[in-house]
Amino acid sequence: MREFSNNSNARLPVLFLLDASSSMNGIVQGDNQHILRQEHSDGINWNIVTGDNIVTRMDELNGGFHQFVSDILADPMAKLAADIAVMTFARTVATVKEFGPIRESDRELRIATSQENETLLGEGIELALAELDNRKRTYREHGVEYYQPWFVVMTAGVPTSPRHRDLQARLQDLVATRKLSVFVLVVGRAD
Repeated sequence: MREFSNNSNARLPVLFLLDASSSMNGIVQGDNQHILRQEHSDGINWNIVTGDNIVTRMDELNGGFHQFVSDILADPMAKLAADIAVMTFARTVATVKEFGPIRESDRELRIATSQENETLLGEGIELALAELDNRKRTYREHGVEYYQPWFVVMTAGVPTSPRHRDLQARLQDLVATRKLSVFVLVVGRAD
């Protein structure tokens, strides 16, 4: 674990869980929108449109993530402390970036929309919490101090599985006992 030997600062683990379901193709702004057809996805009827200067929910999500990366890179202390991981969810959960420091190359990281028509938020939360637990265990094994982890969820769709409700009490307990900070950012409409 070279990253721990090169940097003795306490770490702030930040795990981003990002919605990559097809509902992220929803348009938040644009000019001259023309409806081509309707499709049913993520339990919602969507108008498929064309137009000029179209900005989707995924564009907004990527913009927010890139702003976070830029802000961390601009702050020398935050750059040494931040330990970032990125996971996406739709029907499946995928790790896009394993835990590690923010690098200049992370400015190029773009989350793509999946063709999966489900938003399994609860399943994504469950795997993300396990990943955070693993990272804290790694810190302890290497004698690295760490701050209260951040869990950032960015979503636009309505979850298509009730699993997230089963995890609500666990998340509330982690927040109440100051073991986790949770930030839920909504892009468009969400439950």
